[in-house]
Amino acid sequence: MKKNYLLLLLAVCFTFSISAQIDPFFDDMESYTDGADVCSTPGPNQWWIDWFSDCSTAGAASSNQAYSGALSFYVRPSDPGGGDVIDPVLDLGNKIFGTWYLSFWYYVPSGREAYFNIQGLTPIAGGEWVVGNIPFNSGLATPGEGQIDNSALGAVTFNFPHDQWFRIYMGWDITAGISNATWFMEVDNVMVIPPGTAFTDSGGTVPTGLGGLNFFSVSGDNEYYIDDVNYNEGGIIGVEDLEAIGVSIYPNPVRDRLNIEAREAISNVAIYNLLGQQVYASNVDALSTTIDMSQMASGAYFVQVEVNGRKATDKIIK
Repeated sequence: MKKNYLLLLLAVCFTFSISAQIDPFFDDMESYTDGADVCSTPGPNQWWIDWFSDCSTAGAASSNQAYSGALSFYVRPSDPGGGDVIDPVLDLGNKIFGTWYLSFWYYVPSGREAYFNIQGLTPIAGGEWVVGNIPFNSGLATPGEGQIDNSALGAVTFNFPHDQWFRIYMGWDITAGISNATWFMEVDNVMVIPPGTAFTDSGGTVPTGLGGLNFFSVSGDNEYYIDDVNYNEGGIIGVEDLEAIGVSIYPNPVRDRLNIEAREAISNVAIYNLLGQQVYASNVDALSTTIDMSQMASGAYFVQVEVNGRKATDKIIK
């Protein structure tokens, strides 16, 4: 029994040592050959793996659609007879600490469905569906509608467009350890899981870590494309809203100057872009402050404000 326990412990440590090599990356799919299996392509892009160990069932690079450049990742329909299972996995490295952000562009044609889930551990054995399933137009019964079916908030539905590229943006705050991890998810510029939501299922089950995304081909009607995958380590995600700590931010959208006011003295203000990179930081010690954003690029940002030791974050558009 003791020998078996030690072997199991070594196996777990070995698993984490492999995935710990996954660092921030950007994949625009242009380094692959049209039609080639992305998972088995030799080279540095080894964040694409497979549920199975031989990489024989992952998706392929395709010129059918592309958000940028000429290629995207094509997850084709599965064999209705079950003989051809398409099961690629984006390895996120079994993260158990830190703050991590992932964004990618998604394309689902009309009359097709798509699917992915978040796994708690890679390489995958039995599987850990951290927040359940995330289908898009499940069974072709809900065009333009997707769902996260077992989050800490229960089942959450959202809208998405067919026949055009849209962005999925996710972030995980694991700075207090995986048992206290929170996350958010944004689909087509709409926040569907707000920052500060527990990274568990509805029953409070804590995952092993942030393992990866499983882009499974769910049926013979499955067809979707993935492009410009960006995985970054970044700033802190606030767990309270601004109203709770007595802060107001205006105008939103902002053109040049952003005003911040509070009932108590503001200690610090930081601004992060959608990659989690800090683009502004200031110590304030006042009830109000004005930030010049005229030189910042147009787009979405997260503004984090600290008042009396409490932090909150809000999204603004420039």
